[in-house]
Amino acid sequence: MFIKILKYLMRLADGGARSPQVVFAQFNELITKVPLLYAILLVNSLSLAYTHYAIAPDYLTIYVSAFLCVTCVTRAIRWYRFKNLTFSLEQAIHQIRMTVFFANVMGIGFSWWAYTLYQYGDFALQSHVAYYLSITVIGIIICLIHLPAAAWSASVTVGVPFVIFFTTSGEPVFIAIASNFIMVVAVLVMITLSYYRAFSSVIDAKQTLELQNRQTRKLNAQNELLANQDGLTKLANRRSFANFLNKKLADENQQDSFIVGLIDLDGFKPVNDIHGHAAGDRVLTEVSARLKKLLPKDIMLARIGGDEFALVIDHSTDHKEIQLLGKGITEVLQKPFTMRTGLVQISGSCGFAIYPEAGNTADELMDRADFALYEAKSRARGCSIIFSTEHEQLIRQKSQVELALTQSVSSQQMTLHYQPIVDGNTGKIVGLEALARWFHSELGHIPPDQFIAIAEKTGIVTEITLSLFEQAIQQLSLWPEPLYLSFNLSVHDVINRKTLVQLKHILDKHGVASSRVQFEITETTMMSDLEHCSNITRELQQMGFKIALDDFGSGYSSLSYLHKLAFDTLKIDRSFVHNLHVDQRSQGIVKTILALCESFNVSCTVEGVESEEQKDLLLALGCTHMQGYYFYRPANIEQFTLR
Repeated sequence: MFIKILKYLMRLADGGARSPQVVFAQFNELITKVPLLYAILLVNSLSLAYTHYAIAPDYLTIYVSAFLCVTCVTRAIRWYRFKNLTFSLEQAIHQIRMTVFFANVMGIGFSWWAYTLYQYGDFALQSHVAYYLSITVIGIIICLIHLPAAAWSASVTVGVPFVIFFTTSGEPVFIAIASNFIMVVAVLVMITLSYYRAFSSVIDAKQTLELQNRQTRKLNAQNELLANQDGLTKLANRRSFANFLNKKLADENQQDSFIVGLIDLDGFKPVNDIHGHAAGDRVLTEVSARLKKLLPKDIMLARIGGDEFALVIDHSTDHKEIQLLGKGITEVLQKPFTMRTGLVQISGSCGFAIYPEAGNTADELMDRADFALYEAKSRARGCSIIFSTEHEQLIRQKSQVELALTQSVSSQQMTLHYQPIVDGNTGKIVGLEALARWFHSELGHIPPDQFIAIAEKTGIVTEITLSLFEQAIQQLSLWPEPLYLSFNLSVHDVINRKTLVQLKHILDKHGVASSRVQFEITETTMMSDLEHCSNITRELQQMGFKIALDDFGSGYSSLSYLHKLAFDTLKIDRSFVHNLHVDQRSQGIVKTILALCESFNVSCTVEGVESEEQKDLLLALGCTHMQGYYFYRPANIEQFTLR
């Protein structure tokens, strides 16, 4: 029965629905009031034990009182230490419940001790017991005024026995005290409840105001961040960077040179595709941290795009020192990034433009830095280039090429050369790869890597693809049936479904089976959008086309994405063939790739075969289809005997 009563009183500790703020406010008040409560109990108990010493038995005045006093001191010290600790909501609620529990348990314990002492001594000592019990209850109620459930339950567990005991004592004085006690305690309980309601209302109102203020400040801060800060890396964003650069250029006191730099991450796209966007975000965050640690604190560093960063730095215009800066940036970005899914390796390329040599406006400086960055990525990823007068000439040349390219496409000036793919055992041609060639009457011979890059940048690569593909299909229709055409597609071609439909239309127009056409797509193209490209290549296979994964080994070459791709042929990059006869590791890699092709049930073609020794070694390793200068150089179709 006693346990049930205690459990019921424990449930009262919740005091109804309370907000977390009210709970913490109650708890903070208890941290200062509970030690005071135990101090009152301690002093009152020691006084009662003292007046009954040598009258009541020693076990009551010494041992029991000592136990109760030690309990008071222990609990008081425990609560006193709480002020230096941090509590969660659950912990605070638990301590409040334990306060109710101990208030009742210790109230019962001290009451039992006092009633036991009552039977010893004269009327004066009995009056002390009555005083002790009444003042203790009043002290508990006052100290627990912020916790009405505890104050009320303690007044019941101690007060009710008090009233019953002294009302039935037969002493008129004690009966009067008990009656007066009932009224005083009732009034105190009402005051406690009223105070608690006011206390809770004040806390809730304060919390509402604080919440509104926080929301207002949060909205203001969010607007500020959205306007000027990159949410992921916490760097300045493109808008903030542009404002800074324009303001710096508009400053009348700006006399010294400074540098505008662009940093672009190489190999970042596969991080998202292979490891997930969360890993990509972690890489970008780590990149920003590394750059901030490397670069001076007073520079403007911003994230202006997905994986592109920009900086403005007051720096020496000496090209060697700028190159050292670029080297430091690229080296720090080449260090592997540790992800949950494993190590991630990327690199970074840098382009720099010097004010005022490269330009006097923000647009000019950004364009020049972007051109230098493009040159760096074209030359060798992971390097840095400073915009110079030579680049200015290149810009003009590229402008001429761009204009001439547009005219050449419309007038169908581009032609095709072919490089055979042969059977290494017999030397027989099994297929031919179409290679774009462009000779301009004024500009001369322009390499494919140059005009294709410009075509992709200007958006006319699709026109070139369709024009050259129709030329190739016209030739293919004249070739003997077993021979097939291998045709290169750019990233723009692969991601554009409309282009693929037009390619199929050209094929149908000339009555050529799609099984005689193999589309070559590079690793880099595939990784530009892994999921989309995988879907496209599967659709092309369903249409009857063959798919070759070109330049394998020169890009990412990761099994984590390779199994996701749809392809029929894997073309091993020429870089593994160059030193094949002297490099055991190259031989091992080629052998591994051949085994991989066998397990994937796809064919394999090796590029860049330039000697008989290489051919024989590749045959020994198990490779049959080859392509390279040892067999044929690219030439007009008329140069080959097809049978």
